[in-house]
Amino acid sequence: MNSTYITYILIVVIGILISSIGILIISLRGLNLKLKRVEQQLLLSRINPHFIFNSLTAIQSFIFRQDILQAGRYLSIFAKLVRYLLENSRLETTTIEREIKTLRLYFDLQTLRFEGKFDYRIEIDESLDIEGLTIPPLLTHPFIENSIEHGFIQLSEKGVIIVRFKKAERSIIIEVEDNGIGIEQSKLIHIQSGKNHQSIATEITFERLKKIRQISNLKIGLDIVDLNTLDLSKQGSIVRFNIPVKN
Repeated sequence: MNSTYITYILIVVIGILISSIGILIISLRGLNLKLKRVEQQLLLSRINPHFIFNSLTAIQSFIFRQDILQAGRYLSIFAKLVRYLLENSRLETTTIEREIKTLRLYFDLQTLRFEGKFDYRIEIDESLDIEGLTIPPLLTHPFIENSIEHGFIQLSEKGVIIVRFKKAERSIIIEVEDNGIGIEQSKLIHIQSGKNHQSIATEITFERLKKIRQISNLKIGLDIVDLNTLDLSKQGSIVRFNIPVKN
């Protein structure tokens, strides 16, 4: 009788221990997921300071030149964009429509800063549900920044950046194409000047893609190529994101 009672007690204790371990594992997984989400937000927020510093410097430049009208326009667009950036930094995903609005504000700000040294176009597939489909925010931003800051170095003609949002069978394709000097030439210039070619923002993007995959199991494809490797008559680079659409 005592042996049966002890066996029963042991079974109960073992059951409680197994249940406790299971609850602990689930809790740790939840904490790990929350940690990864926080890490992703921190990675996203690290992109903004460099851009904000450049924007404030540009506003200061307009003021020093006593171009009050341009300074006012720049400040107005800057305020709207910062609001979008702050809101986006708290989101895991945003609608394509909102992402396009953020991009337009960013481009408008940069065309003012660089005073017409480049043009931009945003091309949107008409079959794409931009109000309903969501994507991680600001994926293209570091590469657009690289095109503007580095891709148009030593370019004799006017720079052009095209951002395309396209619909594939089970994914959203986003492309950033420019007519700049290209990736390899940009690397060479940076090596010759003693600077590290890969920007912090680009490194952050690769790290963000890893975190996104860990959090949501969303494997986003990313290809970066020189256009002259595809067509010798072309120059520049193209960045292509392939974002699976969850059913």
